Amino acid sequence: GPTRRAIKAALLDQAVLAGVGNIYADEALFRSRLSPARPACDIPAPSLGVLAGAIREVLAESIAAGGTTLRDFRGTSGESGTYQTKRSVYGRAGEPCPNCQRSLASCVLAQRTTTWCKRCQR
Repeated sequence: GPTRRAIKAALLDQAVLAGVGNIYADEALFRSRLSPARPACDIPAPSLGVLAGAIREVLAESIAAGGTTLRDFRGTSGESGTYQTKRSVYGRAGEPCPNCQRSLASCVLAQRTTTWCKRCQR
């Protein structure tokens, strides 16, 4: 049934949705204008549809960019990925939001650092 836990926690739960990691969850929530702390059960179906589309877009863009190289990840042929240069929010706490220029917020949610815009993401 519907869960009261934060949408970010639900996205990171591999039993709910496999393959969405921390970076891609933050990016998809930003594109969907959804707060990562919002209870999953309170998100209307149309907004969940927007979120699903954003997840597909973010994952497709990351694949096209060869993944994300933050520490020591390398692709199958040893190359670095370039998706990290396209990030809107992940790892950018305190920097200006790409939409409204407000400083991006950060907290730990579901044991993971989470970055979002308090103005753009409700």
